Amino acid sequence: MSKYYALLLTTLLCLFPLVTAHDAHQQVSFGLKDQTETPESVVREHDQIDETMAHEKTFKGGDTLAYVTPWNNHGYDIVKEFKGKFDFVSPVWYYIEPQGYTIVGEHDVDENWVKEVGNDDGSIKVVPRFQFRNWEIQHYQSFVTNAEQEASKVVEKIMDQVSKYDFDGIVLECGYPSFFPIFLQQLSTALHKFDKQFILVLPPLRSDEQKKFLNADVFAGLAKIIDRFSIMTYDYSSHVPSGGPSSPIDWVIENIETLTNDENRHQLLIGLNMYGMAYNERSMPQPMLLKDLVEKFEDWIDEEDEPFDWDKEAEEHSIQDMDGSTLWFPTLRSIGNRIHLAEDYGVGLSLWEVGQGLDYFVSL
Repeated sequence: MSKYYALLLTTLLCLFPLVTAHDAHQQVSFGLKDQTETPESVVREHDQIDETMAHEKTFKGGDTLAYVTPWNNHGYDIVKEFKGKFDFVSPVWYYIEPQGYTIVGEHDVDENWVKEVGNDDGSIKVVPRFQFRNWEIQHYQSFVTNAEQEASKVVEKIMDQVSKYDFDGIVLECGYPSFFPIFLQQLSTALHKFDKQFILVLPPLRSDEQKKFLNADVFAGLAKIIDRFSIMTYDYSSHVPSGGPSSPIDWVIENIETLTNDENRHQLLIGLNMYGMAYNERSMPQPMLLKDLVEKFEDWIDEEDEPFDWDKEAEEHSIQDMDGSTLWFPTLRSIGNRIHLAEDYGVGLSLWEVGQGLDYFVSL
């Protein structure tokens, strides 16, 4: 491996903590309501759904991907109840460890659930996520240096699981994809040989440094071998103690316009967070399940029911907690605006993750 390439890989790994925040939160909204949202309105309406539209997809953009996780298993029920809303469902089951490329997580596979979720016509595809876990610099260097032989080992193990359970494809999260061209090509070839879908997770663009590794040219090249891209356009302010919006809408637009063109834009699925964040300068930022937020609102509404604060630039809601924390969280309005944005651009949606959200989000 050249010194230049090794330097690029080292730089990548310095940025990698920003990429693998997907699981740190143990982390959908489909009929807007023209009303001011308050704690009381959320408490009153969050579990009200239009059952007549439960299996009808009203989103007019690209495909919709719903993540579900074993640690928020309400998501498994949401996907079954609203499965007509989703094109892809990705259970977060698998991890690829560097030692021997061991794949762990098979114990979480629920074959009965997979059968319940899938449709006979193949309109809903179950694509479990595989994520690189516990990889350090030396592991990446070895993997990249000996790419041909090492990649084939990982591909074989992934395909063993796909074949064993007859999955419709996979979602892969491995960091910056431009460092793994041989691996991605081999995996793409293996999956497409059996008409399986290949979805790749992308880190969101935050800085010019990142654009050296992920840009329009890189995306266009990958779009030839990857079916869809799930970009993590959330956690924008999670590294700032004072906090802020999770997914400023201008930032989402920047990612869409920087990476895609008219030909491949439909392959991008913009990320929507289904969780809130609590910021207090005296402690680290904390993710919040929205069901916990509803319980908090229930305690508030007897005392006051002021409307949430609306950030016009970010197009997100927040509110001050009684302990001085600032809470930022998705609402019907914020999610609805992003749905309309996705429809305008012709991109799809990826929802992280439906077990953390509120039931009425999925009705949008």
